[in-house]
Amino acid sequence: MTLYYDRTADDYRNAPGVETRVRRFGSVESLLHLDPYLKQVTEYMATLVESLQEVGYVDGKTLFGAPYDFRYGLAADGHPSRVGSEFLQDLKALIEKATASNQGKPVILLSHSLGGLFALELLNRNPSSWLRKHIKHFIALSAPWGGAIDELLTFASGNALGVPLVDPLIVRGEQRSSESNLWLLPSPKVFNSKKPLVITPSANYTARDIVQFLDDIGFPEGIRPYESRILPLIERLAVPAVPVTCVFGSNVKTLEKLIYRSKDKGFDEQPEVVYGDGDGTVNMASLLALESLWKKNRQQPFKVVMIRGVSHTSILKEEIALQEIVQEIVNVQADRVGRSSYVQR
Repeated sequence: MTLYYDRTADDYRNAPGVETRVRRFGSVESLLHLDPYLKQVTEYMATLVESLQEVGYVDGKTLFGAPYDFRYGLAADGHPSRVGSEFLQDLKALIEKATASNQGKPVILLSHSLGGLFALELLNRNPSSWLRKHIKHFIALSAPWGGAIDELLTFASGNALGVPLVDPLIVRGEQRSSESNLWLLPSPKVFNSKKPLVITPSANYTARDIVQFLDDIGFPEGIRPYESRILPLIERLAVPAVPVTCVFGSNVKTLEKLIYRSKDKGFDEQPEVVYGDGDGTVNMASLLALESLWKKNRQQPFKVVMIRGVSHTSILKEEIALQEIVQEIVNVQADRVGRSSYVQR
C-alpha cells in the first residue's frame, strides 16, 4: 500500500511491481462497501445509494459513481500528478456522458470527504462555459476544505483509525507515504496561525509550522512535495463558479490539539488529545472554510446545512442526514434553491 515520491519525476507511484485499478468506474457498485465480502462491517455508500434509488435514480442511467485510489492527491500548477490528473479527466468524461445520455441535463455532483477536494479542483480547472453546460449543482458532504488536525496525529504517531489490535506505529510509515494525507494537513489559510495544534516539551506547532513539524517527526522527505506540490494548491482554495451546498455534522468530539509530554519517547507514543467541535474527523473551521470564502464572492447560490450529532461517516447512513441530502437533491432538481442560506438541524 505504500506510495513512493520520485524526486526526479516529481510525482508519486506505487511500489515496483504493484499495480492498482479502480473497479467498474462509472457505476456506484464499488462505492457500496469497502469489502463486498464483509458488507455488514464495511458499508460505505450503500445506504445513501438506496435512498437515492428510492426517489428514482438508477445506476448507470441517472446515477453514476466515480471511485478513485484514495492514496493519491493532486498537485499545484507546474507539477505532474499522473494518477490524480487522469482521475479528473475520467470524471469529466463521465459527467459529459451522463449529460449526453440524459437529454443534455446538467448533473448534480455529490461528493463525500476527500472527494469534495477533487470535485472542487475539477470545477475550478474548467471554463465557465463547460460548467454552465454540465454542472447544475455541487453538493459536498463532510468536505475537509482546510484539511484536518487529525492528520497531524497520523503523521506524528500513526493512526489506527479505530481498527482494533492495530499498533499505530506499525502503519505510520505507510500513512506518511500517501500523497492525499499531505493534502489533508491543516491549511494555514484556514486554521489560526497563532494557535498551537501540537505541543511538545521542546516546540509548539501551528498550521504555519508544518514544514518544521515534518522535519521534527522524522519525515523530512515529505517537505519538498508539501512545499512545492501541496502548499500552493491549498492556499488557492477558491469557491467554484457553480451553486454549492455543504452538508456536514457538528457537535461531535473532534481532535483539536495534541500534547506530547515525554522528551525521551518523542513522537513514538500516543499523545494526550484535546477535543473541540467538528464531525469527529474534520474540524469546524475546515468544514466552514468555503463559507468564509463565500462572504467575499456571492456570485453563485451557496447553502450550508449543519446537522448536530452526525459524524463524518454516519452522514452516509443516519436517517436524519439521508433525509436532508435527498431533500437537497430533490430541491435542486426542482430549482427550489435560494441564493444563500445557513441551516442547522
